Amino acid sequence: MAKGAPAAAVSDQVPSLSIVIPAHNEARRIGPVLEQYATFFGRRAELLVVLNGCTDLTVDVVRQAQQRFPDTIVLIEVAEPIGKGGAIRRGFLQARGSSIGFVDADGSTAPAEFQRLLKLLDTADGVIGSRWMPGASVFNRTSRLRRVTSVGFVMVTKVLFHLPYHDTQCGAKWFRRAVITAINQRLHMHDMTFDVELLLLARAGGYRIREAPTVWTDQSSPVLVGTPWRLVRTSLAMLGSLLKLYARARREHLV
Repeated sequence: MAKGAPAAAVSDQVPSLSIVIPAHNEARRIGPVLEQYATFFGRRAELLVVLNGCTDLTVDVVRQAQQRFPDTIVLIEVAEPIGKGGAIRRGFLQARGSSIGFVDADGSTAPAEFQRLLKLLDTADGVIGSRWMPGASVFNRTSRLRRVTSVGFVMVTKVLFHLPYHDTQCGAKWFRRAVITAINQRLHMHDMTFDVELLLLARAGGYRIREAPTVWTDQSSPVLVGTPWRLVRTSLAMLGSLLKLYARARREHLV
């Protein structure tokens, strides 16, 4: 099997929904998430699970789920670590649905909540979940430092890019196919600044993106988040990526 190709053919019937699930070393969490999403959405959705640079048993867990839902789950393997943004872009390239979304592999957004956000796409070109808007419900938040860094990221993003959103980073987003088709080739960010780049390009294209409060359960743990120093280093790396994106946005007159 060639890297980057589906592990198995899916149904000839084109699904109406494409859900991209990027995953890097998610063997401990992704199994129940795929079970829940495949059961909830059924054949009307394809789950494009993009594994990038995994060094654990994630691929085995996904293959087991794929055996149970062969018409729903599509496995895309990428040997090198290409980051969240790179994995989502790879999924976009193979998405067949008229509505295309992406969601975290850790189950922080339940299928029913993702479906609720999808319904809002009737009045917009894109819908993004927000953990910071009034009306949002966030459960099991595990790290005060992580919350501080998240708020800091939001503030820097607003200053640099003037985006009107409370939360660019929530891993629950839906778009009409036309939006993804128009901007996918212009997406270049590999890390979590991918979300900011996506929203910048959507705004430049004149698309209406609606932000809605969501229900989100923090699935992180001290082991996954790492030490406070690691979180600080990650935040500094993200700041560097934001500045890189800002320089490009200035050149391309996106801001």
